[in-house]
Amino acid sequence: MARKKKYMRRPNGSGSVYKLSGNRRKPWIAIKTKGWDENGKQIKDIIGYFEERDEALLALLTHEPKEVSVSSTVNKNTTIEQLYELIYAEAEKENRTKSTLDGLKASYRAIEELKDKPLYNLSSMDFQDIIDELIEDPKASSSFSKLNKIKSFVSSMYKVLMKHKVIEVNHAQFISLRGAKDGNIPAFPEKDIDTLFKNDEDRIAKSSLILAYTGFRISEFLNLEKKYVDLDRGIIIGGSKTEAGKDRIVIIHSKIKKYIEYFYNEFPDCELLFSRNGEKVTGSYYREYYHQPLVKKLGLSNLNPHSFRHTAASKMRMAGVDDKALMEIIGHTDIKFTDKKYVDVDIEYLRQQMEKVK
Repeated sequence: MARKKKYMRRPNGSGSVYKLSGNRRKPWIAIKTKGWDENGKQIKDIIGYFEERDEALLALLTHEPKEVSVSSTVNKNTTIEQLYELIYAEAEKENRTKSTLDGLKASYRAIEELKDKPLYNLSSMDFQDIIDELIEDPKASSSFSKLNKIKSFVSSMYKVLMKHKVIEVNHAQFISLRGAKDGNIPAFPEKDIDTLFKNDEDRIAKSSLILAYTGFRISEFLNLEKKYVDLDRGIIIGGSKTEAGKDRIVIIHSKIKKYIEYFYNEFPDCELLFSRNGEKVTGSYYREYYHQPLVKKLGLSNLNPHSFRHTAASKMRMAGVDDKALMEIIGHTDIKFTDKKYVDVDIEYLRQQMEKVK
């Protein structure tokens, strides 16, 4: 039996090089102590992983620790993008598998619309809305496993803030994957819709009711241009996200006609139906500064704006709107309605169906 080769012990404080167990492409690791924690334990800096011992030794000898500037520390202003880069770099340093690194990239891409936002300023609802849209979008192919990875990634970002004592609670725990396996997302209950009608002097109560009676996704509503709103005929041509949702006909229900007219005339020079003083509103801004304050003010169910889309679908089902009309208005695809693109939809037929909704 071959004797294990012994190497000369390195001086204290000069770092360590040793071989990891198992069948690894780069088995040699170079480590240097960069300090001690409050319990007196070493805080080790992993310099890297190498194929040969000599490579690891050379890396150790030439390693110069980077000075950490105040601007690079984790604080209340650290953005989603910065946290992702930090977590990804750490995963690389720990020699994580390609599958793990690809998973981090995919999870980050899913929430990339929030990349410039400080995590401290976001709530679980900002991520919940993204999760719910992925659940509903048939083209996203969002399995439970994929959504759970996104939630885990968000959790890891919150853990970084907790580690640096920026926050005390990991808000990722409040992200729900309900419906991830069957596509069911909760709708606002009828009592909340009644509350919105009773408080329709509020501008965002108006926009919420439009969402609840059109089935528009929040992104569709915020991107809707006035040229696609035909007040005379009482229809809106709009939609996006999926092929079934593009350029669909949405009937303006009699209950929300006055709210559509309100926004149409609110800022005459603005091309968008809904805006903030004539400027476009992003989905995250709407959730944070419009929707959430309204939920708290009126005591509504703690759901995100996307749930109004499911409120619309639920109200239509309960009112007896037939499947063909529901699919046309909501913009869902279904194997039973693959003839959609070959059939001309009768607007009066859709109007009769939509007016069943109370």
